[in-house]
Amino acid sequence: MEKIQENSFSYSALKEISPMKILLLPLFRMPSGHHKAAEAIISHLSSLEEKIDVKMIDCLSHFHSGIESIVSHAYIKWISRNPVSYSKFYHSFISPGKRKESSFPRFSVCFWDKYFEWRMEKFIKEEAPDFIICTHCYPSKLLNNLKRQGKTDVPVINVYTDFFMNDIWGKTHIDFHFVPHQEAKEQLIKKYSLKQEQVFVTGIPIHPAFSKPANDLSGKYVLIAGGNSGLGHLTTLIERLTVEKPTYSYKILCGNNKKLFDWLRSLQHKKIEPIAYTNCRAKMNRFYEEASAIITKPGGITITEVLEKSLPVFVLGALPGQEEINMDYLKKHRLIYEIDVQQSIELQIIQVIDNEIEMNKWYRRLAYYHLEKEMNIENSLLTVLTSKAKTYVSPLKKSARDSYLG
Repeated sequence: MEKIQENSFSYSALKEISPMKILLLPLFRMPSGHHKAAEAIISHLSSLEEKIDVKMIDCLSHFHSGIESIVSHAYIKWISRNPVSYSKFYHSFISPGKRKESSFPRFSVCFWDKYFEWRMEKFIKEEAPDFIICTHCYPSKLLNNLKRQGKTDVPVINVYTDFFMNDIWGKTHIDFHFVPHQEAKEQLIKKYSLKQEQVFVTGIPIHPAFSKPANDLSGKYVLIAGGNSGLGHLTTLIERLTVEKPTYSYKILCGNNKKLFDWLRSLQHKKIEPIAYTNCRAKMNRFYEEASAIITKPGGITITEVLEKSLPVFVLGALPGQEEINMDYLKKHRLIYEIDVQQSIELQIIQVIDNEIEMNKWYRRLAYYHLEKEMNIENSLLTVLTSKAKTYVSPLKKSARDSYLG
C-alpha cells in the first residue's frame, strides 16, 4: 500500500509560476532520519508563501510494497544480529572513498537498478513534478542515471542526512545539493566538477521546532536517547548508574521499547525516569532545553537537533554503517564526547559539563561548526525554486553533464 502525503503551501517569489509541484522522496515506510528530514523540509516550505503542492512518497513501498517489507525487515535483522558483517558490507560497498571489491552480486544490483529506474521514469511522467527532492541516496541514484540517459530533465535536489555522502548518492547529474558542511561542498566541486552555485552548505535539515534558541536553564537532568533502537551498552550504563548513586537525574527515552520501559520502572530508582514514546516535537524540544547533556547515538538528525540546541553530546556506541562514519567526523571535529561504560558514567559527564574551561572550548568548536553554514534551509529552497523561473537550472545540468562525460 503506497503512502502519499500531500500538502499545499505558498511563497510570494513564485507567483508567476505557481502552483508548483514538488516530490519528496525518502525510501522506506519505517521511521528514519530520511523521513524526519523530509518532514522538516515540508515544514520549511510551509513558511514560504503562495501555492506549492508537495507529495512525500516512500519510493520502495510505492514501487513494490512486497520488496519494501522484505528489505526493511532484513536490514533490521542484519544490523541487530550480525553488526560486524553489516559494517563490513557498508564500508566495502556503500561508504565513500576507495572501495575494495565487494562480494555483493553485481548482476543482482544491476537488475534491480534497471527495474526501479523504469518504475521511476514512469512515475515521474505520471506525476509531472516541477522539482524532486531526495532525502535518501537510492532515489537519488536512480534519478542521476535517468538524467544521464536523457530520460528526464526534472530538476533534482539532494538533501544529505548524515555527516558524509556515501557512494550511492547520485552526484554528477543532480542539479542541487544541500550538504552538511564545507568539506562536503569541496568534495562535490573537486571530485565531481560541480559548480559552486549547485552546492549549498545548509547543515543537516531539522524541523524548525528545534531551531529556536535554548532557554538559559541550569539543567535539571541528563537525557538518554536511543532506547527504541537499542543504544549500545545501555543496560550496562544504567546498571553502573544505579551503583554509582548519581547526583544528576536521568531521563531515558525508551521509544517503543516496552521491555526497556518496564525494566526501568521496576528499578524504582529515584534518579532514573523512563519516558515512553512521544511524537510531539514540542515535548522533545522541552526535553532538550531542560537537559544539561544528552547521551545518544551518532545519528545525523538527532545529533544536528541537539547541536542546534547547544546541548553537550555524549555518545555510547554506534549502529554499524553510517553511524560509524558520522562518529568519525564528529570525533575529528571534537563535537562529541565518548562514554566508556567501564568507567564512572557520571564522573565522565561532570568532567565536561561542570568544567567551565572545557565547556568554553566546546562552545567555540560548536560556533565554528555553525559558522560553516552558508544559508539556512528556507533560503536555500527559495533560491533553488526561484532559479527555475530564471532558467538557472538548465545550464547547471549541462555543465554537470559535460564534466561527467569529459
